[in-house]
Amino acid sequence: MTQSANYAVCIVGLGSMGMGAAQSCINAGLTTYGVDLNPQARAALEQAGAKQVAASADAFAAELDAVMLLVVNAAQVKQILFGERGLAGQLKPGTPVMVSSTISAADAADIAERLAAQGLSMLDAPVSGGAVKAAAGEMTVMGRRQ
Repeated sequence: MTQSANYAVCIVGLGSMGMGAAQSCINAGLTTYGVDLNPQARAALEQAGAKQVAASADAFAAELDAVMLLVVNAAQVKQILFGERGLAGQLKPGTPVMVSSTISAADAADIAERLAAQGLSMLDAPVSGGAVKAAAGEMTVMGRRQ
């Protein structure tokens, strides 16, 4: 088993960009989990080879080495991370959280501060390229550690 197969990543938000990112993780040999409210998106990722898919990461959050959030906005990011059954409180200390949503600098700073208080790090990482580039594993990531 390769080392990458031992690295567990979860993609939260399996729309066109998230699905492409998740499939790229599978293709790279990473242990890949997916989270989305849409059952069709979950089924598609499961069929593509994800280890597990669900409407929330509750069942596997403690196993994750990294999380990528590809949801729409800061409100969704904050709900996922800090809302009822928030993902941030379920992750191992030191787990990096990549936020690829459209958020303001103030929201990025707030989210990073709240994650840091729980021993987690944040990468503010908008993505570009659209659905076609995401599906091909060619989207551009512009990351900045918070």
